Amino acid sequence: MAWIKRNLFFLIGSLIAVALMVVGIFYLLAQLNDKSQVTEGILKQYSDLKELAGKKPHPGNDKVDNIKAAREQDATLRDYIKKERAVFQHIDSIPDTSAGKISNADFARELRNTVAELRRSADASACKLPSDYYFTFEAQRKSLIFEAGTLEPLANHLGEIKALCDLFFAAKINFLDSIQREIVSTNQDTNPSDYLTRKTVSTPLADLTPYQFTFRCFSAELAQVLANLATSPDGFLVESINVEPVATTDDPNIINPPNPVPAPQPIQQPGFQRGRPGFNNPPPAMGNPAPAPSGRPVTFLNEKPFRVTLLILVVKPKPPAK
Repeated sequence: MAWIKRNLFFLIGSLIAVALMVVGIFYLLAQLNDKSQVTEGILKQYSDLKELAGKKPHPGNDKVDNIKAAREQDATLRDYIKKERAVFQHIDSIPDTSAGKISNADFARELRNTVAELRRSADASACKLPSDYYFTFEAQRKSLIFEAGTLEPLANHLGEIKALCDLFFAAKINFLDSIQREIVSTNQDTNPSDYLTRKTVSTPLADLTPYQFTFRCFSAELAQVLANLATSPDGFLVESINVEPVATTDDPNIINPPNPVPAPQPIQQPGFQRGRPGFNNPPPAMGNPAPAPSGRPVTFLNEKPFRVTLLILVVKPKPPAK
């Protein structure tokens, strides 16, 4: 104790020095840890920069800013998508599902009315249909209760089929053999000839629903069908087309081709009739004289009918992302 009393200031100074050394050691360790973290961050940024520099396309340099160019192109693409949405108008479902949920009775009633309307349109355009055809809804024809969750897609299909049939009937096709669509309900879609194996394809921008139309016509009607699909405000995309000949003798349902165009008959002018007094003889013919008509019409065009199978995608854009 006497030594402590004699060296009190020395002891206090030593304790203070030890405390300062401990604090210094902790501070040094903390700084070393921070330095390690900073070093790791620098190495990571260098690695990211090296990875970006090795990419193709290159992100750019002081003269070429590819990142800015990519952002500008992205903005241009979004503007283009916004403008093109006007070309792919929404096809109203039957009955309209935008107002809310529809009932079984609503769909059954609208199905009967729409089928009757399509049959009248076919008659008005002189297009023949298969006997008692129900436009891919044969399985739903006598149903009053439909499987849960199928009413909305069925209403969409009915509206899209009507929109497509209106274009085909307007083109004056001769015979509508069949329409096929995707299966909605494996329990109720029990008429295999009405369905495709393909399904609706969903992309980030739109849903693509397939339909297949098989019909018979001539080249003029086929050209009109394609023109109607191309100029329609709805989003119709022809994915494939197959054309094959149809023999009229083998198919009694085909419409006969138009009457062949006969050769024009010469018109007898009174002044050029021989043997009658008071009239002059006809002037001499120039060049080789035309052969005398045989009395039977000459066929200039005798086109054969053919069967066409069109696979059409209905493009339904999704709402724009907010």
